[in-house]
Amino acid sequence: MGIAKTIDVREQGRISARTAVAVAYVVSLFTAALDTHALNVMLPTLTIELDSPLAAVQWTVLAYVLALAIAMPASGWLATRFGDRRVFLVSLGVFTVASALCGLARYLPELIALRVVQGAAGGLVMTVATAMLFRVYPPEQRARLVRTLLLPIALGPALAPPLGGLLVDHLSWRWIFLVNVPVGAATMALVAIGLPRDPKGRPGRFDLPGYLLAGVGLAALLLALTQGPEWGWGSPAVLVLTVLGPVAVAGSVAVQLRSSAPLLDLRLLGGRLFRQTNIATAFQTATFLGGILFITPIFLQEETGLSPLQAGLVMSLVPIGVVISSQTVGRRYHVIGPRLMSVIGLGLLGVICLCLALFGGSIPMWVFCGLVFLAGLTNGSAMVGLQASMFAQIGTEHMGSASTLLNVNRQVTTAVGIATATMLMTSLASDGGFRLAYLVTAVFALLGALAAVLIHDSEAAETMRNPAS
Repeated sequence: MGIAKTIDVREQGRISARTAVAVAYVVSLFTAALDTHALNVMLPTLTIELDSPLAAVQWTVLAYVLALAIAMPASGWLATRFGDRRVFLVSLGVFTVASALCGLARYLPELIALRVVQGAAGGLVMTVATAMLFRVYPPEQRARLVRTLLLPIALGPALAPPLGGLLVDHLSWRWIFLVNVPVGAATMALVAIGLPRDPKGRPGRFDLPGYLLAGVGLAALLLALTQGPEWGWGSPAVLVLTVLGPVAVAGSVAVQLRSSAPLLDLRLLGGRLFRQTNIATAFQTATFLGGILFITPIFLQEETGLSPLQAGLVMSLVPIGVVISSQTVGRRYHVIGPRLMSVIGLGLLGVICLCLALFGGSIPMWVFCGLVFLAGLTNGSAMVGLQASMFAQIGTEHMGSASTLLNVNRQVTTAVGIATATMLMTSLASDGGFRLAYLVTAVFALLGALAAVLIHDSEAAETMRNPAS
């Protein structure tokens, strides 16, 4: 049965569980994209309205993605203890309320604190929704599933920049958060009706030491990266953070490898396919979400003089490219295979970033728009190849742990990409910082292509079967 047909199925007069799960997954990624990419467009406006430098204002984005990453490891334990449905509904409720409060915030510290709450709840929503999705759809349907769901998911990045620019230009930046309220409320109602109550489980003991060490380590690393230019790279605070971050992260890895019930089952990375697709995804995410989608709207406003709405319209070309690629090249996944799709997609993405780094603001706007559109095309190819194949050798019993690892990977590398880009953009005058930031994203993409070379199509053969439509 095809995905489109499957999603329309109704069981005993109710919305089917598959429909509810698919909607939950789409909404979780849609709102995450909206709350990241719309905010990217309005950062220059916030520096003025909140009277704060970019290095401080960018924490409204960084705090959100960091909280996402820190909350995600706890999702598997919470879902086992209280049930997927309950955790999803409570988390989405907290996310919706936090979004409303973000729209009412008056000061930058208040807004950043609320973004932490919003991100923590959003992290649980995304991870639980992903785990539920890959449990209910078999491997042979996942390539088609990824292509189908990329259409509505891509609406988040597509709508976010122009919507953010429109709201900033004609209403207020506050409405970027307030639009989440009706979306969250409607999704909660749908999931409450469509998903049956799931039984509570008995998870092992919560790995508090590993959880705290991971959170402290990630926060220290990102704080050092973002504040280094302002505090001074040789300052005692930055030096302490630079040492503390890696030590704490290494300690967390050691604790979780010894644990019988770790929050992050790092042993799953022992499988070559899962490991290599995650490594390639890390570089792809740092390039695309932490690089291109963060750097470009700021560059367009500060270096070319575009308004927030104009910058948003340019940025909408990126997800349009993603959708076109996923629905054209993505349909040939069963023939091309994940390795070639990922290697070519990431390799070309690196070349595009290199062009942006070399020419900066001297590129004619029509050429710049073309490069942005091509970045979406190439990224779409890599996304389909990596996501469709990643879980091919993961058993159903490990799907929750694997999806948690994937989502933590994405959020951590997004945060690292944003922090690195901010450090570079604020360290050099004029467009030199932007060029250096684009150069680093090009390096990330090319490293991802190298990691994808080690993907073996034979290990993802189960996902390459062409299911009957």
